[in-house]
Amino acid sequence: MKRLCLILFGLALGLTVQAQHLFEHDYPIVQQEDARIRNLMDQVSKDSLEATINHMQSYHTRQWDSRMVYEVQDWLYETYRGMGFDSVFLHDFTFVHQDTLRETSDNVIAIQRGLVYPDEYVVCGAHYDSYNKTPGHPDSLYAPGADDNASGTSGIIETARLLSQCKFERSVMYCGWAAEEVGLKGSAAFAKDCADQRLDIVGYFNLDMIGYLEEGHRLHVNLMYTTRDSLIADYVYDFSHVYYPDMPIWQSWLVGGDSDYSSFNRNGYAAVHPFEDTHHCSPYIHTTSDVMGVSVNNMDQAKRFTELNLGLVATLASLVSTSVDETETDNLMIFPNPATGWLTIKGPEIQQIEIYNLLGQRVKKETCHGSAVQLDVASLAAGVYVLRVVDDAMNIHSHRVVIY
Repeated sequence: MKRLCLILFGLALGLTVQAQHLFEHDYPIVQQEDARIRNLMDQVSKDSLEATINHMQSYHTRQWDSRMVYEVQDWLYETYRGMGFDSVFLHDFTFVHQDTLRETSDNVIAIQRGLVYPDEYVVCGAHYDSYNKTPGHPDSLYAPGADDNASGTSGIIETARLLSQCKFERSVMYCGWAAEEVGLKGSAAFAKDCADQRLDIVGYFNLDMIGYLEEGHRLHVNLMYTTRDSLIADYVYDFSHVYYPDMPIWQSWLVGGDSDYSSFNRNGYAAVHPFEDTHHCSPYIHTTSDVMGVSVNNMDQAKRFTELNLGLVATLASLVSTSVDETETDNLMIFPNPATGWLTIKGPEIQQIEIYNLLGQRVKKETCHGSAVQLDVASLAAGVYVLRVVDDAMNIHSHRVVIY
């Protein structure tokens, strides 16, 4: 959580007078539970969340200008790669800090391609960097960042772990943001790139600090959003009231600070941020005491926030099936790979072929009928792409191809 001295009422007003959303969408009206969504939410594991938080706090620091933050980036990348998503990539960016152009670790992005509306994205994310406010060399300062924000990152990873075995109409994007603590730099760069490329993001859900509950307080949700995001906020309220009728949830603002949902809002996308408590959040963040058991003191709350995030994402992405029947390479032949001018695909009766670059943009689409298709790829720039083939049984074949 980026801590700043802000007059947040003025900030809120400023955000509400920005331009309208790049894309306008309707949101589900949730009036009763979906048994499939409830079943997925019930599978959220406190043990899994705790293991992720413990692993992330085991790094001496995850500060943006430390050497160790690159190890965290690589670990997060391999974690998503192991879940078998259609595309996992590193989003590189630079930013100006203290009048100097700086670099840091990359944003880590995993994409799960939708079956019906693959060009519409439901996005959830959390920043993985940490911070110690004590002056000193970034490599020497201990910055465990358990609540801020290993807790939120664990919720996104757990959401991805469970939803990776599902099929959706819309595409789902799981994100790990870099350099949040120095001014939302990673999410701001990515959201701007998405807006510049007119990527259709239906909604963004942010997790940042979900593990601390003040002693004597009841589990609740403070929901942060701007006025123009009231439609997606209404969706969150309706969903929460149906699935957690006894849990209070209301709009609130931080007394000082900001988080990555603002990057999406400022770039024309609907975004919300459920938060542990705007007035009684963990007092240990940005110190050496931001650790499990002290700053993360309530795993029931961390589980609840993760369940909420998972349910909101799965419902908005339109759950089709709770099992993925991905067809492996023994049923699909792709050659030559690497390719230069033409790519040949042979296998089951092929209905549709799409090619996506590693930013998740569709660069080619062909509707076809036959078990052998030749695809002209001469116009594509050299690089790595994701080939997505849909056969007549609606099985999805996703494979990486290299274009020279």
